[in-house]
Amino acid sequence: MTSASPVERIVSLLTAADFRQLGGPIIVAGVKFEFDAVLLGTESTPDVVVVMDTTAEKDDRLRTKIEGIARALDVVRSRRPLTAILAGPRPTTATLDAISRFCRVLPVGTLTAGNEDQALKDWLAILMPLTLPQASSAVADPMGELLNAADTSNPVLKDLLLAAPRGAEEVRKEFHKLVKQALDAADLDES
Repeated sequence: MTSASPVERIVSLLTAADFRQLGGPIIVAGVKFEFDAVLLGTESTPDVVVVMDTTAEKDDRLRTKIEGIARALDVVRSRRPLTAILAGPRPTTATLDAISRFCRVLPVGTLTAGNEDQALKDWLAILMPLTLPQASSAVADPMGELLNAADTSNPVLKDLLLAAPRGAEEVRKEFHKLVKQALDAADLDES
C-alpha cells in the first residue's frame, strides 16, 4: 500500500473538517488557475484554500500563482479570505514574505514518518474546528467558594458579596447604602 502524498493528506484532513474540494482548474474573474488542490470553507471558516506542493513549484512560480488568484478574488470582490498551504520544503523567507502580503500562508514543511497526522493537524490548527472538552458533571460555584473563603463575620463584606450575583449596579447600591449608614452613624456619635 502506498502512503498518501502530503497534498492528499491535507485535502483529506480539511474535507473531514467540512471543507469542500473543488475539482480541476478553477476560473476566477475569467482567469484559469491550477493548484494541486483548492478547497472552500463553510460558514464558520469561509476561506478559499489553495494547496501547493513546493517540490513541484519554484518560489517565483508559487508567488506568481498566489498573487494572481488573490488579485482575481479582489476583482470579483470576494469576501472569502485566501489561505495558501505550502506542503514540502519551505520556500525562502523573501518568497514567504511576498506571499503573505496577499494571503494567510501556512507552510507545513516535509512530513516525517511517525506522527505525520498529528504534525499536520498542528500545522493546520487555525483552519480546524475547535473541539472543547466535555463539561464535567460537577459545576463550580465560584460565589459559594468565595463566600466560604471570605471572612463573612464582617457584615460589610458579607453584604457586598451577597449583592454580587445580582450584578455590578446592585453592588454599587449596596456599597452606597453601607457608606451612608457609616456616615449617619458617625454624625450621631458627634452630636
